Amino acid sequence: MKSLSGRDRFQLLIAGVIFLLFLSAGCRRGGPSFEPAEKAPPERIVSVVPSVTETLFALGLGDRVVGVSDYCKFPPEVNALPKLGGLYNPNIERIVELRPDLAVLLREHHELKEKLDRTGIETLSVDHTSVAGILNSFVEIAARCGVPDAGTSLRGECEERLEKLRVIAEGKPVSVLMVLDRDLGERGVREVYAAGRNRYFNDLLRLAGASNVLAGAASAVPTLSREGIIGLKPDVILDLSSLGAVPDEDAAELEELYRHDWDSFADSVPAVRDGRVYPILVDYATIPGPRFVRFAELLSEILHPRPSPEPGHSGL
Repeated sequence: MKSLSGRDRFQLLIAGVIFLLFLSAGCRRGGPSFEPAEKAPPERIVSVVPSVTETLFALGLGDRVVGVSDYCKFPPEVNALPKLGGLYNPNIERIVELRPDLAVLLREHHELKEKLDRTGIETLSVDHTSVAGILNSFVEIAARCGVPDAGTSLRGECEERLEKLRVIAEGKPVSVLMVLDRDLGERGVREVYAAGRNRYFNDLLRLAGASNVLAGAASAVPTLSREGIIGLKPDVILDLSSLGAVPDEDAAELEELYRHDWDSFADSVPAVRDGRVYPILVDYATIPGPRFVRFAELLSEILHPRPSPEPGHSGL
């Protein structure tokens, strides 16, 4: 083997030093050869689920939303946007026509994500199956859209309001049956769909100082017969409306109709006997977006009513 001359060894040493300096600089500063380029914030966003749409608007990103699902109704501005179909069968061709640079989905939208991936449309999947997932989604969406401070602020505001509910809820939880849907005003209550092993609703009830009588059910939305309801013996029944937003002038009459349906349970169910059946006629009760805090606060007021301020006190 031919030995290296002094000149060759010197050049090899210099090359090695330069290479090590290059590696060192790359490790310290993240040189362009090793770090992926940062993605530009999306300017055209589509959403296929109400909770995501409401989150985008709450983060101040409403002006970037170019399409929403048929079921997105809030805030009112979304009614003027192009509609993309149902929650699980959106119109892919329509989405492509809108030329979005981001589609925000739920994590359970596996098939939809695969279809959009094939079109080259970028997706971001978030978790709205629990309170923790919703709060995290504020930060995730805001970060991807270039407004991280908005995500941190929205999450902080919600956590602050939830902490107040935790203080109010201290003590023995109230047993609750949460009805998600049923026939209204037809021969009383017979078959109902209730919240069962559902992390989102169970989180809300826990925050409000309640326990779900169906938390251990095998299904997320079990169906109950009349006999099943009697056997549960809930202290409180929360009867959610599937009608969407109800005008104020119709609310009192509709609430009475909801309560009247339960009259035949007066001798067998504590909640009915004690007058603790509460119709909930708000459109956000089943939407796990930013307004979930309003729903948690409403549940807290129902389950733990606070005394009215005394005369002469502002109550603030």
